[in-house]
Amino acid sequence: MDLRPPQADSSAPAVECALAVNSADSAARRPASAPRVLLYSHDSFGLGHLRRTLTLAAALADALRDASVLIVSGNPCATQFQLPRGVEVVKLPAVTKDDDGAYTARNLRGGLALTRELRARLLLATFETFQPDLLIADHQPIGLDGELLPVLRRARHCGTRTILGLRDVIDDPATVAAQWSHPDIREALAGLYDRVCVYGDERIFDQRREYPIPPELAQRVEYTGYVVRESATRRSAVGTITRQQVLVTAGGGEDGESRIQCCLEALALGPTPWDTTVVLGPLMHPLQARRLKRMSRALRNVRTLSFHADLPRLLAETDVVVAMAGYNTVAEILQTRVNSVLLPRVFPRREQLIRAERLEAAGLARCIAAPTPRTVRAAIEESLGLERDWRRAPSMDGADRTLGIACELLGAGALVRAHSEAR
Repeated sequence: MDLRPPQADSSAPAVECALAVNSADSAARRPASAPRVLLYSHDSFGLGHLRRTLTLAAALADALRDASVLIVSGNPCATQFQLPRGVEVVKLPAVTKDDDGAYTARNLRGGLALTRELRARLLLATFETFQPDLLIADHQPIGLDGELLPVLRRARHCGTRTILGLRDVIDDPATVAAQWSHPDIREALAGLYDRVCVYGDERIFDQRREYPIPPELAQRVEYTGYVVRESATRRSAVGTITRQQVLVTAGGGEDGESRIQCCLEALALGPTPWDTTVVLGPLMHPLQARRLKRMSRALRNVRTLSFHADLPRLLAETDVVVAMAGYNTVAEILQTRVNSVLLPRVFPRREQLIRAERLEAAGLARCIAAPTPRTVRAAIEESLGLERDWRRAPSMDGADRTLGIACELLGAGALVRAHSEAR
């Protein structure tokens, strides 16, 4: 994968200088009570990065008085979520991954080169126009194929503070070491970020021990806990629901077809003394979704939805969830404290497999790396009667702790409303 940033126009240095000066002057004139925060999320696959970014944006807008929060995202669903007051979205042309795990343009017929060029130019123009006081980048240190690197260099020149936010597990250590050996990524990690927030718990996976964290970066790494929005509370054991409930979800659904099919085949092995809700995900291909819905119609006590707007509420009404092991799904499972059977994706990254295995080792989930209908059926039946010790569950206050770090960098401590007051 080419990680080099796009080449600048030959006239760029003079323009850069003028824009940098204007940006610095504007930032100095802008009232400290009206900070501007830019959140970047590359979003090539699924909904995880976007949902985490939206959670952080909502926390910032809720707590910082008169703040303007702008999200720049390539997710195809970026404009479909309800936004809180003070938050807006700039949509970048979308990319996805082919069967070999390589990036490709999602919709634009001009191909990947045109998509990359448009993304890089839109991203830089957004930064220059918005003139943020704080930039928070999600997951990719220099963005998709290096598109964020010019912005990071400009931010350092203009005095914009920067945070790199990393999910709990990126990939296996060898893959991360190879990626982070790239000179541009080394430059970014060494000198272009003020702080690094790991949105996880070191008791589950400690990046400082398992990844090649550069020595110059180590002192800026801070674990925040998992970033997750507020969740509905678990339903009472006594209520209107008399049968146990099982939820099957594939997150965004773009790569969930095989896992959903395996679960439906598990349900077809025999009558179930529970009700099942299957959520396919909004990014599943329509042909795949129609085929799975036909399969589910042949089963009793199964309802199939393409999308559910409030998955945490659905989790709160569930006794066991069968899911892939993406970041947001797992975070919401841990927050709701519902028993889970995790069927992690193993390609193109091993991130989900590592996360699921570590959670199983901690006694917080069941992991099946190579699921079959019979192993999934047996795991559901076992989990329906299982009592887990949730006292070992990781911290779930990542949004609040990241907000604290952002306010420290902004010097905005006196401008932050207490959450009790804000709500």
